[in-house]
Amino acid sequence: MAEAGSKLLLPRIPQPVSPGRPIEKPPFLREKASIDQELAKGGEEEESLFTWLRRLFHQGIKALPRMGKTLLIQLGIVFLVNIILWPLNTGRLPGFLASLASALIFLTATYNDIIPKTIYWVIVFTFGKRLFFKIKREGWTKAIQPIRGLLPECRQAYAILREKSYSFLLWGGGIGLAVANNFASYSRFSGARNKMDKYFVVLVISFTVSYLLGESKKGWLFKLARLAAKDYARLRKKPVAYGDHHTLLLLTGFVVGMLLDGLLIMAKIAYGGYLLGGLAFLGGLAWTFIAPRGDQKKQLPTER
Repeated sequence: MAEAGSKLLLPRIPQPVSPGRPIEKPPFLREKASIDQELAKGGEEEESLFTWLRRLFHQGIKALPRMGKTLLIQLGIVFLVNIILWPLNTGRLPGFLASLASALIFLTATYNDIIPKTIYWVIVFTFGKRLFFKIKREGWTKAIQPIRGLLPECRQAYAILREKSYSFLLWGGGIGLAVANNFASYSRFSGARNKMDKYFVVLVISFTVSYLLGESKKGWLFKLARLAAKDYARLRKKPVAYGDHHTLLLLTGFVVGMLLDGLLIMAKIAYGGYLLGGLAFLGGLAWTFIAPRGDQKKQLPTER
């Protein structure tokens, strides 16, 4: 008995642990920051632009049965609006009715071509719906915060890229001018080029892009650009100095270019967006050759 008691009083000598595979902590024990980082990453390192678009397409196909009723209602609204407003000739209507019809045609993109009209209604039923409920839930001031936050983001991007910023702003501005001229041109009336009654689509697109840029760099616009840059880098088999700051300035220039076309519409320059946009784009190309070559850090894709 005494011998057994003495054994119990002896200190335990630690035994060596054989090296093995470390035990991974379950998700509920991992730090929140690491989980958020994994969710934000979303497997983007292995993704390509094609695989990402294919995955989105498959998700959309799978969601069709669930969204069938909603899609039918939305298509019915678009069909009803166009079948009522499209045949109207506002020049033959009396004063008040002509003004009312013109306003409705302007706000519903009735006289626009099929591509800008489709983009308009997709924005209305997706982004517009989300923004409406956000304003209703949080109020106008808080809901519109991403627009106010865009200018500081652009300043930060310029501070990082410096002279390279001008090329991306000019490229984006040139494309925006040309797209706005195109979207505000096609109509049921021949010769209607760059007209104000088809400019509302441009305003809606400009607002939507500005909001998405200021909202988050984890959005689909930035991801699309990152994946395209990665695919290009794989094709070249060398790193590409392109990141979110480049995308921000490029799309900001695009928005500015689309808005500038409004001045050309008021000046009644039918093809002004194409002409000025082409000059801006060529100016951006020229600037890449004449810009000062300083020590530039490669801006690889980043997320906020």
